[in-house]
Amino acid sequence: MLLKSLTRKIEKKYPLNLAEDWDNVGLIVGDFDMDVKKVLVSLEANEDVIDEAISKNIDLIVTHHPFIFGKINKINSGDLKGRLIQKLIKNDISLYSMHTNFDIAFDGLNDYFMEIMEFGNSKVLDKLDKSMTLESLSRKIKEKLNMKHIRVVGNLSTDITKVAVVTGAGSEFVKKAKRQGAEVLITGDVKYHEAQDALDIGMCIVDCGHFDTEDIFKNVMKRFLDEFSEIEVIKSNVYLNPFSTI
Repeated sequence: MLLKSLTRKIEKKYPLNLAEDWDNVGLIVGDFDMDVKKVLVSLEANEDVIDEAISKNIDLIVTHHPFIFGKINKINSGDLKGRLIQKLIKNDISLYSMHTNFDIAFDGLNDYFMEIMEFGNSKVLDKLDKSMTLESLSRKIKEKLNMKHIRVVGNLSTDITKVAVVTGAGSEFVKKAKRQGAEVLITGDVKYHEAQDALDIGMCIVDCGHFDTEDIFKNVMKRFLDEFSEIEVIKSNVYLNPFSTI
């Protein structure tokens, strides 16, 4: 399948105009007229992911986090990003990123999170089939995401009937979630003072971490791309979480 045909199909489902103004989505590196037979899906693309793509004869890498986010003044071998761009081009590998447009779109990342948590209808805010305590909800999330540790803000015995989900970093939505009737916000990257502010207004938070709420991108994107029989889709084996626990 030509890359331009594949990107049209992707963008029909996940339109680029849904992305935030500050975001950088779409084809970041590549040739729209290239033929795509093998696709690698990954949360993001670092050197290990690009080397994996080279070793597996990948034509296209699809990432959630934008490969280029800020201004680039030079592309040369003395700069990491420049070196990676050169490596992609030399090996005829294109790279496509879908970030906030994928978060927002129907059947995007937040919807998929709700699906695997079995919360019912996929919405940003959703009612549970039955109430559960904050502790039992947190343990369920921990199990579903195969996490070793999870951070929780609030009384663990609090009854939860309605949740708000913002995958990645979404602590700025605490007050909005509270206003819309949610007892807990499920997100990542919560800072100390944000947690204190949530406690002050009687709002719970389950902080799953940025990585664990978004690494599931590989699963939902592979499911979507598998609809096109002309291409082979592979999930990256590179573990990208920069944090470890001891």
